Amino acid sequence: MSAVPKQRAKRRKAPARKPRAVPHYGQTTDFTCGPSSLIMAMRAFRPAVKADRALELQLWREANTIFMGPSGGHGGCGALGLALAAHRRGFGTEVHLNHRGVLLGDRAESKERAEIMRVLQERDLKEARAAGIPVHYDSLEIDDFAAALGAGALPIVLNNMEFLHNDPTAHWFVVTAVDADNVYVNDPWVDRAKGKRPGDMTGVPIPRADFGGVTSYGKKRERATVLVRRHAAR
Repeated sequence: MSAVPKQRAKRRKAPARKPRAVPHYGQTTDFTCGPSSLIMAMRAFRPAVKADRALELQLWREANTIFMGPSGGHGGCGALGLALAAHRRGFGTEVHLNHRGVLLGDRAESKERAEIMRVLQERDLKEARAAGIPVHYDSLEIDDFAAALGAGALPIVLNNMEFLHNDPTAHWFVVTAVDADNVYVNDPWVDRAKGKRPGDMTGVPIPRADFGGVTSYGKKRERATVLVRRHAAR
């Protein structure tokens, strides 16, 4: 696992919050963790949202990067694509990335596939700017997540599956609460082969001391967050 990054200037800690009631949705494929996380956020704000595989795959179709990862299989979703998919449905979104390059582009198995990812990301960035979606090049820390939750947002956060699943794959989950000891997440991956159930992956505690490492991916320590809010800014 990556080492926990150093904290920035010391700031006042946000008050402890109980895990937010965020309905769990388990991904039905190995490449739809991003859409499944977005479904959880959408349902937290709008319980009437019909959470099913059709929505999961439609969100993936809108937000995927075509290629991602060394296997060359179906690509996962980028932060900008997820933000745009939420925005199209009337939710407020905000993106935080810790670099301006292609998110997870180093995982592509060839330069040609990385270039395709770059073209798509540039297109998504242009659309996000036109839609007025804020895009920040920075890294959110634990207290930033607590503050966002307190302000009514739900963070969808890039992470490394190794901590929770012993699998060093790029992944997305939803942060639902922060307290003095832990960050709580809803993880869309439910490993039924190991006897897991949705309840096991709801409000999962990750120690604060580990969270920075869990949410910085790969040698470049890439970090990405999509903040989802009930309504788009007017």
